[in-house]
Amino acid sequence: EADPAAGILRFASKLDGPVLIMASHGRSGLRRLVLGSVTLDVLRRSPHPVLVVPADASCPDPGTR
Repeated sequence: EADPAAGILRFASKLDGPVLIMASHGRSGLRRLVLGSVTLDVLRRSPHPVLVVPADASCPDPGTR
């Protein structure tokens, strides 16, 4: 797929009631212009809810509760 966001949205459209969870590196300014942002494209174009989390976010181990 030449457009990653389009591929993600096409895949999500085949699911029943998806919520998309995407990671973001938090780039801004010139770095975003040069590198682009698949997450931002999905967020702008998705008819589904999109949850954006920091790319470096850690997930707690469920066994430590």
